[in-house]
Amino acid sequence: MTANYKLVKNLTARKSDGKVLYHARFAPEMTVRSGELIDQVRERTALSPADLKAALQVLQDLIVESLNNGRNVELEGIGTFSAVLTHRPLEDKKVRAESIRFRDVHFRSSGKLRERLRTMSLRRVDEETPSGLTDTEREERTLAYLQEHPHITGKEYASLNECGRNKASVDLRRMVEEGKLRRERFGGMWLYSI
Repeated sequence: MTANYKLVKNLTARKSDGKVLYHARFAPEMTVRSGELIDQVRERTALSPADLKAALQVLQDLIVESLNNGRNVELEGIGTFSAVLTHRPLEDKKVRAESIRFRDVHFRSSGKLRERLRTMSLRRVDEETPSGLTDTEREERTLAYLQEHPHITGKEYASLNECGRNKASVDLRRMVEEGKLRRERFGGMWLYSI
Protein backbone atom coordinates (compact mmCIF):
# COMPACT_ATOMS: atom_id res chain seq x y z
CA MET A 1 0.00 0.00 0.00
CA THR A 2 1.04 3.56 -0.67
CA ALA A 3 0.02 6.64 1.31
CA ASN A 4 -0.77 9.91 -0.44
CA TYR A 5 0.62 13.38 0.15
CA LYS A 6 0.09 16.76 -1.46
CA LEU A 7 2.28 19.85 -1.62
CA VAL A 8 0.82 22.88 0.13
CA LYS A 9 2.04 26.47 -0.15
CA ASN A 10 3.44 27.91 3.11
CA LEU A 11 1.42 30.86 4.41
CA THR A 12 4.43 33.15 4.59
CA ALA A 13 7.25 33.56 2.09
CA ARG A 14 10.87 33.09 3.12
CA LYS A 15 12.13 36.29 4.78
CA SER A 16 15.57 36.31 3.17
CA ASP A 17 14.50 36.36 -0.50
CA GLY A 18 10.68 36.33 -0.51
CA LYS A 19 10.48 32.95 -2.24
CA VAL A 20 7.30 30.95 -1.78
CA LEU A 21 7.99 27.59 -0.15
CA TYR A 22 5.91 24.42 -0.04
CA HIS A 23 5.59 21.63 2.48
CA ALA A 24 4.27 18.07 2.19
CA ARG A 25 0.96 17.27 3.88
CA PHE A 26 -0.53 13.81 4.42
CA ALA A 27 -3.61 13.38 2.19
CA PRO A 28 -5.67 10.47 3.55
CA GLU A 29 -7.84 8.62 1.05
CA MET A 30 -10.45 8.02 3.73
CA THR A 31 -10.94 7.62 7.45
CA VAL A 32 -11.12 4.10 8.85
CA ARG A 33 -14.00 4.15 11.33
CA SER A 34 -14.36 1.98 14.42
CA GLY A 35 -16.86 -0.37 12.73
CA GLU A 36 -14.34 -1.18 10.01
CA LEU A 37 -11.54 -1.64 12.57
CA ILE A 38 -13.78 -4.00 14.54
CA ASP A 39 -14.38 -6.06 11.38
CA GLN A 40 -10.64 -6.22 10.69
CA VAL A 41 -9.82 -7.27 14.27
CA ARG A 42 -12.60 -9.89 14.14
CA GLU A 43 -11.07 -11.37 10.97
CA ARG A 44 -7.66 -11.68 12.67
CA THR A 45 -8.83 -12.94 16.07
CA ALA A 46 -11.53 -15.07 17.68
CA LEU A 47 -13.14 -12.06 19.36
CA SER A 48 -16.78 -11.28 18.61
CA PRO A 49 -17.89 -7.86 17.30
CA ALA A 50 -19.96 -7.34 20.47
CA ASP A 51 -16.91 -7.98 22.69
CA LEU A 52 -14.80 -5.60 20.60
CA LYS A 53 -17.43 -2.84 20.71
CA ALA A 54 -17.73 -3.26 24.48
CA ALA A 55 -13.93 -3.16 24.91
CA LEU A 56 -13.67 0.02 22.81
CA GLN A 57 -16.44 1.67 24.82
CA VAL A 58 -14.78 0.75 28.13
CA LEU A 59 -11.42 2.02 26.82
CA GLN A 60 -13.01 5.32 25.77
CA ASP A 61 -14.72 5.66 29.17
CA LEU A 62 -11.47 4.94 31.04
CA ILE A 63 -9.52 7.47 28.96
CA VAL A 64 -12.14 10.14 29.76
CA GLU A 65 -12.14 9.17 33.44
CA SER A 66 -8.34 9.31 33.66
CA LEU A 67 -8.13 12.69 31.91
CA ASN A 68 -10.91 14.01 34.19
CA ASN A 69 -8.78 12.93 37.16
CA GLY A 70 -5.73 14.84 35.91
CA ARG A 71 -3.78 11.90 34.47
CA ASN A 72 -2.27 11.33 31.05
CA VAL A 73 -3.12 8.03 29.34
CA GLU A 74 -0.42 6.04 27.55
CA LEU A 75 -1.32 3.17 25.25
CA GLU A 76 2.00 1.40 24.81
CA GLY A 77 3.07 1.19 21.20
CA ILE A 78 0.44 3.78 20.19
CA GLY A 79 0.92 6.99 22.16
CA THR A 80 -0.13 9.27 25.01
CA PHE A 81 -3.33 11.29 25.44
CA SER A 82 -3.26 14.46 27.56
CA ALA A 83 -5.70 17.30 28.26
CA VAL A 84 -5.16 20.81 26.86
CA LEU A 85 -6.50 23.78 28.83
CA THR A 86 -7.42 27.33 27.88
CA HIS A 87 -8.11 30.64 29.64
CA ARG A 88 -8.18 34.35 28.85
CA PRO A 89 -4.81 36.14 28.70
CA LEU A 90 -3.45 37.09 32.12
CA GLU A 91 -1.19 39.90 33.26
CA ASP A 92 -0.11 38.13 36.42
CA LYS A 93 -0.33 34.69 37.97
CA LYS A 94 -3.58 35.47 39.78
CA VAL A 95 -5.85 32.99 38.06
CA ARG A 96 -8.80 31.15 39.53
CA ALA A 97 -9.69 27.59 38.62
CA GLU A 98 -13.14 28.78 37.50
CA SER A 99 -11.60 30.77 34.63
CA ILE A 100 -9.66 27.80 33.24
CA ARG A 101 -11.46 25.48 30.83
CA PHE A 102 -10.81 22.23 28.98
CA ARG A 103 -10.01 22.90 25.31
CA ASP A 104 -8.90 19.70 23.60
CA VAL A 105 -7.13 16.35 23.90
CA HIS A 106 -3.56 16.22 22.65
CA PHE A 107 -2.19 12.96 21.23
CA ARG A 108 1.57 12.34 21.15
CA SER A 109 2.56 9.25 19.19
CA SER A 110 4.94 6.72 20.71
CA GLY A 111 8.42 6.11 19.37
CA LYS A 112 7.45 2.52 18.51
CA LEU A 113 4.55 3.72 16.35
CA ARG A 114 6.73 6.29 14.58
CA GLU A 115 9.43 3.67 13.99
CA ARG A 116 6.92 1.27 12.41
CA LEU A 117 5.67 4.04 10.07
CA ARG A 118 9.13 5.28 9.09
CA THR A 119 9.21 3.02 6.01
CA MET A 120 5.85 4.29 4.70
CA SER A 121 5.87 4.53 0.91
CA LEU A 122 4.42 7.77 -0.42
CA ARG A 123 3.02 9.11 -3.67
CA ARG A 124 2.07 12.65 -4.61
CA VAL A 125 -1.54 13.41 -5.48
CA ASP A 126 -3.21 16.49 -6.92
CA GLU A 127 -4.99 18.94 -4.63
CA GLU A 128 -8.41 17.46 -5.36
CA THR A 129 -8.29 13.68 -5.82
CA PRO A 130 -11.16 12.44 -8.00
CA SER A 131 -13.52 10.06 -6.24
CA GLY A 132 -13.88 7.39 -8.90
CA LEU A 133 -17.52 7.02 -7.83
CA THR A 134 -20.46 8.31 -9.83
CA ASP A 135 -22.94 10.83 -8.42
CA THR A 136 -25.47 8.01 -8.00
CA GLU A 137 -22.98 5.76 -6.18
CA ARG A 138 -22.01 8.57 -3.79
CA GLU A 139 -25.68 9.33 -3.16
CA GLU A 140 -26.49 5.64 -2.50
CA ARG A 141 -23.55 5.32 -0.09
CA THR A 142 -24.66 8.43 1.76
CA LEU A 143 -28.29 7.34 2.09
CA ALA A 144 -27.18 3.87 3.28
CA TYR A 145 -24.90 5.54 5.86
CA LEU A 146 -27.81 7.69 7.07
CA GLN A 147 -29.97 4.59 7.60
CA GLU A 148 -27.59 3.64 10.45
CA HIS A 149 -26.44 7.10 11.63
CA PRO A 150 -28.52 10.14 12.62
CA HIS A 151 -26.53 12.58 10.47
CA ILE A 152 -23.43 13.10 8.34
CA THR A 153 -21.01 16.03 8.18
CA GLY A 154 -19.21 17.30 5.08
CA LYS A 155 -15.95 15.82 6.35
CA GLU A 156 -17.60 12.43 6.96
CA TYR A 157 -19.18 12.59 3.49
CA ALA A 158 -15.79 13.26 1.87
CA SER A 159 -14.24 10.35 3.76
CA LEU A 160 -17.11 7.96 3.05
CA ASN A 161 -17.16 8.76 -0.67
CA GLU A 162 -13.40 9.19 -1.11
CA CYS A 163 -13.68 12.70 -2.52
CA GLY A 164 -12.44 16.17 -1.66
CA ARG A 165 -14.21 18.76 0.48
CA ASN A 166 -15.31 20.84 -2.51
CA LYS A 167 -16.97 17.86 -4.19
CA ALA A 168 -18.58 16.89 -0.87
CA SER A 169 -19.98 20.41 -0.46
CA VAL A 170 -21.39 20.49 -4.01
CA ASP A 171 -22.96 17.02 -3.66
CA LEU A 172 -24.54 17.74 -0.27
CA ARG A 173 -25.92 21.08 -1.45
CA ARG A 174 -27.44 19.37 -4.52
CA MET A 175 -29.08 16.65 -2.39
CA VAL A 176 -30.55 19.30 -0.07
CA GLU A 177 -31.93 21.25 -3.07
CA GLU A 178 -33.43 18.02 -4.47
CA GLY A 179 -35.14 17.37 -1.12
CA LYS A 180 -33.20 14.14 -0.44
CA LEU A 181 -31.44 15.57 2.64
CA ARG A 182 -32.16 18.13 5.34
CA ARG A 183 -29.50 20.50 6.61
CA GLU A 184 -29.26 22.05 10.07
CA ARG A 185 -26.59 24.06 11.84
CA PHE A 186 -25.03 22.61 14.99
CA GLY A 187 -22.33 24.73 16.61
CA GLY A 188 -19.86 25.60 13.88
CA MET A 189 -20.84 22.90 11.39
CA TRP A 190 -23.66 21.72 9.16
CA LEU A 191 -25.30 18.37 9.82
CA TYR A 192 -27.12 16.55 7.04
CA SER A 193 -29.88 14.02 7.71
CA ILE A 194 -32.71 12.22 5.92
